[in-house]
Amino acid sequence: MSDPRPLAVAPPPRRPFTGLVGAVEGLGLAALTLVRLLGLYLRILAGRARLDVPAFAAALRQSGLSILPAITLVTLAVGAILGQQAGSFLRRFDVPELLLLSTTYAVVMELVPLLVGILVAGRAGVDLAVRQANLSVSGEVDGLLAIGIDPIAYTLGPTLLAMLIMSFAFAVWGGLMTFIAAFLWLSLETTVPPALFLDAFTSVIAPADLLEAIGKPLLFALLIGLIATVNGTAAGRDPQGVGAAATRTMIGAVAAILLADLAVIVLTGR
Repeated sequence: MSDPRPLAVAPPPRRPFTGLVGAVEGLGLAALTLVRLLGLYLRILAGRARLDVPAFAAALRQSGLSILPAITLVTLAVGAILGQQAGSFLRRFDVPELLLLSTTYAVVMELVPLLVGILVAGRAGVDLAVRQANLSVSGEVDGLLAIGIDPIAYTLGPTLLAMLIMSFAFAVWGGLMTFIAAFLWLSLETTVPPALFLDAFTSVIAPADLLEAIGKPLLFALLIGLIATVNGTAAGRDPQGVGAAATRTMIGAVAAILLADLAVIVLTGR
């Protein structure tokens, strides 16, 4: 009696977007996703398509209310730290105008937008990547395509719009909380007059600076949405790809936020 032959084991499925060619494919998917979303939003504005209101409301809660306590706590803590450091500096060097000018510019233009982008990436971006990966792993993407629904517009359309709105709101709220905490700390530790805070803001922040400070979180939210979609799609049919999609989204989003911020600084020359 001959020995039975071992059963052939099927090779694991190839993970999409791996290697150099995969990176190019991922960039192509991101560009295609951006075009599809712009088309979707234009059709909604023209009345030729409808926004999924329940999904949009759920996304607002996901990327808004669930992040608001963290945004508030982090920006208050950052403001208190800045106030403490500024007070320590003022006790050595009596240059309150110079200190407030530089601190105000750093908070408005760099610190708050970066904090907002990173927190949105950690909550809404990772959640979006996991949802997209679950659709890919479970095969629901094929079902959506079979009934004529674009899976990218289905998952990313309402979520990205909510992320854009909440990123704008968080930029304003985070800046306000940071200044309040820094102002209270400095008021308790130093004799800096409150009017200097307002003078510093109006002196160093021009209207163009405000537009840039508000536009950065919107740019970050767009990058987060695209990165989450690409990484979620890259999960393929491998269940282990869900966790990998979340990890790659967080790492990729933080890297993209920092590089995009650097690009804006270089291009605007600020």
